[in-house]
Amino acid sequence: MEDFNIKFREMSDAEFDRFAQWDILDYSKDLIKAGLSSEENALEDAKKSFNELLPQGKGTKDNYIYVIVNKDNESLGFIWYQKYKEDIGFICDFLILEKYRKQGYGKQTLLMLEKEAIEKGFNKILLNVFKYNKPAYSLYKSLEYEVRDEKNENISMLKDLKITNI
Repeated sequence: MEDFNIKFREMSDAEFDRFAQWDILDYSKDLIKAGLSSEENALEDAKKSFNELLPQGKGTKDNYIYVIVNKDNESLGFIWYQKYKEDIGFICDFLILEKYRKQGYGKQTLLMLEKEAIEKGFNKILLNVFKYNKPAYSLYKSLEYEVRDEKNENISMLKDLKITNI
């Protein structure tokens, strides 16, 4: 695989504040689009979910929230995952900015995350993707994430990191 020389760096407090606002708004839109929340309740539902997952903000234990940067230190997007169970990491959110898509950064980011997850003691990575997000679903399938469950508009996918040679 081509080396894009990307790396993860922790978010500053200001970046985290912008990320939190964006994440809550974006998730509220996803909840509406997926039919999981009404327009009236979506923003409140998204805030509740975000705050339950990160009660201490970016300092919440066992959460890893990174800005993805290239060799020129340009922000390409972000990735957030957490310890779900003793040996399972869960990807909470992942975004490559529009202008950097279809350049391999998403694939490289997930491969880097898998390597880091193994170093943190995780044997599996779990994620959810909405059915309408076909580009993300295709990316996960190409990296051997397997469908674990489908409910409503949500697909749960899992990758066993012990099987792959990272």
